Amino acid sequence: MITLIQSFKGTELIIAGLAMILTLVVSLSLHEFAHAFAAYKCGDDTPKINGRLTINPIAHMDPMGLLFCLFFGFGWAKPVEVNPLKFKKYKTGNAWVSIAGVLTNYTLAFVSYFLYLICVKCIVEYNNLLTFLEVFFFLMFSLNTMLFVFNLLPLYPLDGFNFLQSFSNGNNKFLKYSAEKGPILLLGLVLVDDLLYYTAGLSILNFLVDIVSLPIK
Repeated sequence: MITLIQSFKGTELIIAGLAMILTLVVSLSLHEFAHAFAAYKCGDDTPKINGRLTINPIAHMDPMGLLFCLFFGFGWAKPVEVNPLKFKKYKTGNAWVSIAGVLTNYTLAFVSYFLYLICVKCIVEYNNLLTFLEVFFFLMFSLNTMLFVFNLLPLYPLDGFNFLQSFSNGNNKFLKYSAEKGPILLLGLVLVDDLLYYTAGLSILNFLVDIVSLPIK
């Protein structure tokens, strides 16, 4: 997304910048709301007590995480606190809460892609000016596809790790190692992926995103 923004100039850059900020706020907020909603539906009222059962971005956004997203392409929102002991079914509740955020991101990507195509056909075909909606829906598609792929990685503290852990009996050596070294492995993956991209034009994450995007396009 940053590469796309850097290709714009003047008024287009301002429009694209505003679209990017809105994209980040909407996508991250809905991702976290999905976790809160799933936990509540599974019997845990902790998200409601903490004021997280809302789509209001103020409840979900982390200012530092948002700035990191804007300037470094890697950031975060406030994690939703849940109490698995309150779930009606412990493992099922854990699984649904873990997967709710990424399912929301994939749904947003799916819808945004078709809205983007509508904007291109109805607006850009008749005038070549960049429109806010066109950029917004394109960024929504790109970001949410990336969030879907990234959060499914089986590394702590990502959703993919929590989902696998929901079905683990506690003796899985890989999950134990991921729980201990997850943040380091995650940072290493991001740095290596960036290094490959800027030196050789290759990206593991972008490759996975392209695969995931095929059913949408």
